[in-house]
Amino acid sequence: MPSSSVLPAQPFSLDTVEYDFEDYALKHGIPETLDPLPYRKSGSVFGQEGEENLEPVLTSAKYDPRLRTVVCRHWLRDLCMKGTACEFLHQYDLSKMPLCRHGERCKIKDCPFRHITEANRMECVFYTQGFCIHGPYCRYKHLRRQREDLPQVANFSLGLSQMQAASKDSKEVMHTRRPPPPKNEFFKISLCKHFMQGNCPFGDNCHFAHGEAELRAFPRDGDKFAGGGNGAEEDHHEASGEYYQGGAAGGGKPIPILETELAEFFIARAATQRDLSISAVHGEWYVQSRHAEKMNAAFGVGKQVMLFFTVSDSRHIQGTALMTSMAIAKRSDEVSEDAFAYRVDVEWYRTTELPIKTALEVAPDLLLPMKSTQFCQDMTAKTGEALMKAVWNSPLVSLYESWVDDEREPPHIDDILTDFRCPEPDELSWPVNPGPGFIFGCSADTMDECLGRGIFGLPAHMKNAAAFIVPGSTIFLFNVTDRLLFGIFEALTPALDNIAPAAFSKNSSATTSPLPVQVRVRVSLECPPLEDTDEILNDVLRSRGTSRIGPVTHAQTEAIASLLASQCGALEYMMEYEEGRQREPPIALPPRKIVLPI
Repeated sequence: MPSSSVLPAQPFSLDTVEYDFEDYALKHGIPETLDPLPYRKSGSVFGQEGEENLEPVLTSAKYDPRLRTVVCRHWLRDLCMKGTACEFLHQYDLSKMPLCRHGERCKIKDCPFRHITEANRMECVFYTQGFCIHGPYCRYKHLRRQREDLPQVANFSLGLSQMQAASKDSKEVMHTRRPPPPKNEFFKISLCKHFMQGNCPFGDNCHFAHGEAELRAFPRDGDKFAGGGNGAEEDHHEASGEYYQGGAAGGGKPIPILETELAEFFIARAATQRDLSISAVHGEWYVQSRHAEKMNAAFGVGKQVMLFFTVSDSRHIQGTALMTSMAIAKRSDEVSEDAFAYRVDVEWYRTTELPIKTALEVAPDLLLPMKSTQFCQDMTAKTGEALMKAVWNSPLVSLYESWVDDEREPPHIDDILTDFRCPEPDELSWPVNPGPGFIFGCSADTMDECLGRGIFGLPAHMKNAAAFIVPGSTIFLFNVTDRLLFGIFEALTPALDNIAPAAFSKNSSATTSPLPVQVRVRVSLECPPLEDTDEILNDVLRSRGTSRIGPVTHAQTEAIASLLASQCGALEYMMEYEEGRQREPPIALPPRKIVLPI
């Protein structure tokens, strides 16, 4: 069989090889499933006959008054892949042509695009912030500015509307921001890097947390987020359960005096809060003869007599009681005028911690009891009425918190004025400053800095809550990462703004700290920390829920300090030292936890 070659007689060359499939496509057509032209859409010049009348398919965010007001530059070259879904006009209209990218510099003859002068071009809003990625090829105008005129932190959330405003020379409008997007489940679950560096351009509208106070837990499956609102202030309580600013006012017994003209008011000074808790339990108080005569005179003619109480050096009013009997001498024999020998039966109506500063604001004529007034002072009906209203507008607190193992359940917040408690006669507490204390917060990352600097910090929204801190106030530190409470610390300064501006910030040159409300402290007693799961600690702080960081009442402060001191044996050592069974204590006691045998 003669062999035949499949190769052509002449070798392959550029003249003999052709790549041409147009004839085949025109004769046989192109299968729809194998369409090699992705731009073969309705609205394209390659579209099938009749497709120009189809209803355009619009996606969300396409409903805009500027829709199809400018000719699509890709359609002009027959390269638009969106077809009827395109946001631009697919129609040859010289009055709606897009701007020529070259502007006045265009050298293309019969260029179909619109040409405007350089003066009429809109200013690039990104270049006003300091940087534009398009550089000299940007379609918008670039005007050089002095460095001091540029923003410290660029804001790239500005858009076309701000550019149009800039073209009208309205700087106020140009620098307004877009409305912040709605909050979602990821709102403030991580720290804002701009805020940590000292300045966030988005302010309260930022979706990241400005400090640990605003941090929220990472959302879990099934968690629901209640959005709404633009300000961050309204979400401080929701942002973190660790911060506590104080209890709500109201509750308790109603005001017993309705006609202040038919009442007498006195304010008495107690040596310790322990005396007040004992008074509340036993329903009695002791005064000197001078004031006993005034009280008896008013009580004898049917007037109501109200006593306000304040503890020495506490700078607070701790409550009020109503006189229920005549003042009677404790002994029948003659007593000294300076002796507190006249017993008065009282009924406590309110236990609180009202700052003296607040009391003087509402009652400027208030005179505080001093040694020269025999630790008791009367007041006018007008002053008494104003002070009474201020006391009832303050939250209820307990005068005593037990820190020892007690078989009884602690009193509920609603039972504070009916289930009074006081320390046992042989119970000794760790000495603390007479007044409220404060629990500051830290994390595992900031604890070393807190202790190293000797400065504790709070976010700005906690400034009012820390306003009562003075040198000598008892301070604790709660580690939110390890859930441990450390103490005991003593405040060396009041709460001030930015004692160390670079503290708790990654920017060493920051002008303000992420935790600007700061207090300088020193160690009063170094103790092993209390675990957050401690049953006694949770009983003491039961009125706060899960909140830890914030002010604590004097009763809570004393109980927490005693609990910490008892862990390392310092409280037992103090008791033995006062009884003469121990030598003088060393300069510092090593922190160690005493484990009692079971």
